[in-house]
Parts: sequence; structure tokens; C-alpha cells
Amino acid sequence: MFTTLARAKTFIEGRDFDSAALVYFQLLDTDLTTPLRGEVLTNLGAALCMLARGQTGATAQTQLDQARDLLVKALPCRQRAQAPAAWATTRANLALVHLARYELTGNSDELLSAHLALDGIEPALRNMRETGLRDWVAAIRDQLLELRERRSKRR
Repeated sequence: MFTTLARAKTFIEGRDFDSAALVYFQLLDTDLTTPLRGEVLTNLGAALCMLARGQTGATAQTQLDQARDLLVKALPCRQRAQAPAAWATTRANLALVHLARYELTGNSDELLSAHLALDGIEPALRNMRETGLRDWVAAIRDQLLELRERRSKRR
């Protein structure tokens, strides 16, 4: 199983999101521990989001819907108290999915959902050495704030 996970991560690093998604889908059909299931669900959701970002229309919408559903399923597997970095990673990916859904549909409710997905991440990571994760979350938050500012200027 760990060999399969390593193969999927290699696909992700090579930006081969189709192949990574196939491997992660296969892994979901195996007997996984709860934390590992959360990791697979999170990585699959992220891979589907990346696939959808290069597309438009119904295919992209379906992939983003599926990515959102997978990430929501991953949240109970990645509790903040037990694994704050894993929890934050799943929440940040969920925010990115909502951001991609906004870009696809223009529905401003998706921006609110993206902000909500990020709530609590900064305090959860404050005393941890997760600098890269904190920077990534800050970049997502900055992008969301920039979009909000642009939207308010258009009115």
C-alpha cells in the first residue's frame, strides 16, 4: 500500500493528476486506517481540483463537486486536535476547491465557503513549525481577499 501511495505522490509531483487520481481511487477500495483514508481522500480531492482548473463546463463542475465531497468526507478522518497540520491541509484544499468553483460559476457564495474553510487554521498552526503550510494558507487567504476587493470595486 505504501508503494502505491508513493507512486501516486510521484504522479502529483510530475503534475500527472489523471494518473494520481486513478491510483487514489484504487486506494479508496482498500482497507485503510482512518488517518490514511483521510490522506487519500484529501489528495484525491486536490488532484481532481487541479484537473478541473484547466477545464470549463460540466466536466469541470463535476470534478469540483466530487473534489468538494471527498474533502468534506476527509475532515472527520483528520481531526484538528489529533493532527492539526493534516486538518489544515484538508481545509486549505477545500478552500481551493471553493475558489475554483467560484472561478467556474461566478457564484459569490463559493468565496464565502472558501473563507469559512480557512477559519481556525492560523491559530491551529501558530505554535507549529509548519511554515510552508502557514504560507500556503496565507496565500489562499490573500487571493480570496483580493477577489473580494475587486468585487466590491465593481459595484
